[in-house]
Amino acid sequence: MSAITYKCPNCDGGLVFDPESGTYACEYCLSKFTQEELMAESQSAEAEQSEKTVGEEWAETEKSQESAVVYHCPSCGAEIMTDETTAATFCFYCHNPVVLSGRLEGEYLPDGIIPFKITKEEAIERFQEWIQKKKFIPRGFYSKRQIEKMSGVYFPYWIYGCETESYMNGTAKDIRVWRVGDVEYTETKIFSVRRAGRVKFRHLPKTALEKAQNAMLKGIFPYEFGAMEKFHMGYLSGFQAEKRDIEKSSLTQEIRRDIENFAQKRMRDTISGHNSFSMESSNHAVMEEKFQYTLLPVWVLTYRERGSQVYYFAMNGQTGEIVGKLPVDKKKLFSLGAVIFAAVFALMLMGGLML
Repeated sequence: MSAITYKCPNCDGGLVFDPESGTYACEYCLSKFTQEELMAESQSAEAEQSEKTVGEEWAETEKSQESAVVYHCPSCGAEIMTDETTAATFCFYCHNPVVLSGRLEGEYLPDGIIPFKITKEEAIERFQEWIQKKKFIPRGFYSKRQIEKMSGVYFPYWIYGCETESYMNGTAKDIRVWRVGDVEYTETKIFSVRRAGRVKFRHLPKTALEKAQNAMLKGIFPYEFGAMEKFHMGYLSGFQAEKRDIEKSSLTQEIRRDIENFAQKRMRDTISGHNSFSMESSNHAVMEEKFQYTLLPVWVLTYRERGSQVYYFAMNGQTGEIVGKLPVDKKKLFSLGAVIFAAVFALMLMGGLML
């Protein structure tokens, strides 16, 4: 498993993917390179790498330290410590982006990726606009030092699709009640109802990372999956990325239950004009199941209060959809409450004096 930094051919600086232009930019000499140019450079570097011996520039060290893994930065030689699912990060010392290529090889190679479309500058600007509308937020959550910690992260997902043939049988009832004099009459009509249909499901996302906060990641959907690209390591350069640790086999039962519930609801929605309906049986044949292992872009800012409570701001890195769980500054809240109490108490005193 190797640690890779994509190098600028002109100055040897680290290249990062630029969401705004869709190219790979060097922050040192300001050169830009297309996907095709980067792939050509990568192939050249791989050919050169194969001729080197262990212990030279591209050497890497991997050793388990409980759940941590340590690599050598290919730019400065410093040790980079990550957890077992991190696939892309930054070197703390030289700040070059580092892609841990072995994490996303073989069976862990993603089928596709939706690249970042929103830059960090734009994400920060949207965060500041969003936070201005919120009340009683601790200053530490939106301080300059805190905002600079905003990170672009690719999270792993299983994207599911299938087609189902669904059948449902049940009984519907129409009940009519009327009176003639002192006599009440009840008429009950019973109908046998059958429904059948085909339902196509496309782009159903399921998180593939155990440690992910599901509430946070669900809140930033949907993504525009028509913009999905074939996966290339270069898209990770300049961002963080996580490798999946949830396999599709563990999600199949849950997904099938979800699509059966959805198909039943769609068929029930076609039944109208009756007082009641009772389903007696249903059957769902699942066909053409397909899972795609995909990386999706998210801008994330987290804040830990004293204790263990973690708050967050998250933004869809493609569409800009925002979700957040925010802390409350209890001092600000208490101060406002004290002001309101004092004002109400003063009015009560004035009212008492007037009486």
